[in-house]
Amino acid sequence: MAGFRYRRRFLKGLFIALRILISYRIFRAANIFLPHESAEVRLSALHRRNAALIREKALEMKGVMIKVGQFLSSRKDFLPDEFIEGLSQLQDQVPPHAFAEIKQRIIDELGSAPEEIFSEFEKEPIAAASLGQVHRAVLKDGREAAVKVQYPGIEEIIETDIRMFRVLIGILRGRMGWINLRVLHEEFSKIIRAELDYVQEGRNAERFRLQFSADERVAIPRVYWDFSRGKVLTLEFVGGIKITECSVIKASGMDCRTLVSLLVETYAKMIFVHGFFHCDPHPGNIFVREGPTVVFVDFGMMQQITDATRRNLRRYANAVVENDAAGIVEALEKMGFLIEGADYEAIVAVTQDLIDKYRYMTPEQLKALTVDDIGEEIDNIRTVINNFQVPNYFILLVRTIGMLNGMAYRLNPDVNIIEIAKPYVKEFFRGGEQEGINQTLVSLRNKLLELADIPSQAHAFLRKANRGDLSFRIGKADMQGLANRLTSLSDALLLVILTVNASTAALFFAFLGNQAASVVAAGSAVLLSLISVFRLLKR
Repeated sequence: MAGFRYRRRFLKGLFIALRILISYRIFRAANIFLPHESAEVRLSALHRRNAALIREKALEMKGVMIKVGQFLSSRKDFLPDEFIEGLSQLQDQVPPHAFAEIKQRIIDELGSAPEEIFSEFEKEPIAAASLGQVHRAVLKDGREAAVKVQYPGIEEIIETDIRMFRVLIGILRGRMGWINLRVLHEEFSKIIRAELDYVQEGRNAERFRLQFSADERVAIPRVYWDFSRGKVLTLEFVGGIKITECSVIKASGMDCRTLVSLLVETYAKMIFVHGFFHCDPHPGNIFVREGPTVVFVDFGMMQQITDATRRNLRRYANAVVENDAAGIVEALEKMGFLIEGADYEAIVAVTQDLIDKYRYMTPEQLKALTVDDIGEEIDNIRTVINNFQVPNYFILLVRTIGMLNGMAYRLNPDVNIIEIAKPYVKEFFRGGEQEGINQTLVSLRNKLLELADIPSQAHAFLRKANRGDLSFRIGKADMQGLANRLTSLSDALLLVILTVNASTAALFFAFLGNQAASVVAAGSAVLLSLISVFRLLKR
């Protein structure tokens, strides 16, 4: 029976998707002779109807369909604004599940009914999301807690929907214009499955809390591990005013300018200092308390910026500073912005145009740029270049910054978040210079250690030779390698000998009082020593 229910869900979801795709086919056929302006108006109306259909069916089917709608609402890079506006309403309209199902899930996970574990447990949830809902409770020792419970059967629903979307992508042949849907599907599936692991979410919360342990202005709840399992997560209850309730915040007497500065600084630290940030900043996940203090909850969607990505971001920034269009494109490729078949020459040409456009902007003009201006420029680039995509980790980053910009503007429209974040951005890129110096020093140290070890290795080799204990197993390929190594070794030894001779000559001429010859010989010694180090590093 359960299998039939999931197959029915599979077919229903597929039917909704095909219905939307067919509506656009019919639209193109029926409006082919309409003037462009009229067709655009009708197309906008169709976008709104389809967005409303997705929202309605997502709320009806629940589960991952809601998560898909929420996820698509962040994909401003390829969805029309009408879809973004319609689907963004899913952030606050998720209906809760029946308490009987929630109670059974707690029994299955914690071994007892909620009334036996907690001294108080509110049946009505304080928040409902796509994968679970949150209930307020009180532990036996009097501590208040927020108990996040995953919906029963959600795992099967997620896998059903993932398969359905995989079939749909096959129908679309894996691509929609310049978007690689297969890559998008893989990344989305990975994110959704990760959110099912409440133990990992608890670890995310602890890591996040540790990062801001020294900052009293940022509050992250503790994890109560004795009452947490894979499908139930119990956290310290932390309250406050929703970050979007601007009128309530202002009425409480908080300084909104200070609050915006704190919020932006906190995110700048997450992104540029810690490389681990909260990437689901919708109204139910960020609160404000007196101080002001920013309170974060729900740690299912946390994004890490890997060391490789951080290095490539620095390379990108350095290429921008050097006006190196080819270097910019190379960094973009390493960060996953370009896919197979990309026209590199065209991309470099467009990049050079952008450099020429912004190179001579005054600091005042650059300062006036907003996140929306940058997003619009990205849209313009997208219309020119094929095989260019925005990786999901970057989409989450841009979405987070965009939502942050919106929150900041509503709290205080006079605050520029770029100016607040600038010191952290500068420090991030300064770290790249030190990182490069450190890597060079480590490499040089290792080479010098290898060089210092040559006498001991040579001594051991000669002792074996004198005893007649040497044996060789050399193939044809090894012979060639050995010949190359011997050639390199002889070159290195020759350079060392020449360096020593030049140094001796410098001392000899200095002793004779011939300053000119001494300087020439000393310069030659320095040059030869530098060449020696360079050859060693190259090898």
